[in-house]
Amino acid sequence: MSLFDKLVLTNKLGLLKFKPRKESMPHMKKIIPLLVLLLIPLGISACSTESQSENSASKSETTIVNKPEQTVSDDEIQQNKQKWEKETKSLKVVHDKVSVSDYATFPEDLKSLKKNNDYVISGTVTNLQRMTDNNENAMTKATILVTKVIKGNEKLEQHKIKVSFSGGITKNAKSKKVFIQKSAVPIPEIGSKIITGINAYDTDNADKKQTEYLKENGLDGTDAFEISVPEYNLWIKSEHGEKYHLNNQTLTGKNATDKNKKYAKELKKLTEQLNNNYN
Repeated sequence: MSLFDKLVLTNKLGLLKFKPRKESMPHMKKIIPLLVLLLIPLGISACSTESQSENSASKSETTIVNKPEQTVSDDEIQQNKQKWEKETKSLKVVHDKVSVSDYATFPEDLKSLKKNNDYVISGTVTNLQRMTDNNENAMTKATILVTKVIKGNEKLEQHKIKVSFSGGITKNAKSKKVFIQKSAVPIPEIGSKIITGINAYDTDNADKKQTEYLKENGLDGTDAFEISVPEYNLWIKSEHGEKYHLNNQTLTGKNATDKNKKYAKELKKLTEQLNNNYN
């Protein structure tokens, strides 16, 4: 309870009493209203801060939870897969290395994975769609059917959400279609299972151009989320696979740098936790 609230409550209970000398009464009558006026902004500021905190927290609990439950059939997944393969099969694949900032959020364990995201979910990739280029970068929209909420509002389960991946179909300098594949963030196949951390888009702080881009590509609704640093926060299990593995294959293998090997070693334990608890 704020100091202002305490004063108000005390006054209502009749406990706020001043016993000044008679000759000081005119002065006290002037001081008391002034004291109240000084305390009012403090009370308003406290309420405003609390309200902002509640609004910020509510963004992760989007109104998508009020929509009816959805599902997707195997036939629909296969149809989407055939359509995407037809669109991309003949395209030349251009591998593009991605540099990750040293300040990127790195989940050291399951606790930090949950802490750093509005939601941690597992689900099935049900569709992939080409997006318009974002600042000359190819982008792909993925539809995911959430099958389990590991962290966050469980009402999100059995709902479709949309996220974007860097890479996909675009045109090169010769105006020929190519498929850009980001080495550290390969786009998961339709039908594959994923575990990842997601956050609601912060539209309040997004610039106008980015907001328009999201709207143009159907990512402005309450079903749109962004994957938190997909280089380190995305696990994939193939359609007929048995276990989840890191989507970022540059963390392992012969070409992995010493820094990446260190990350892979730390993420290995987290990967085992995810498989033991959510596979």
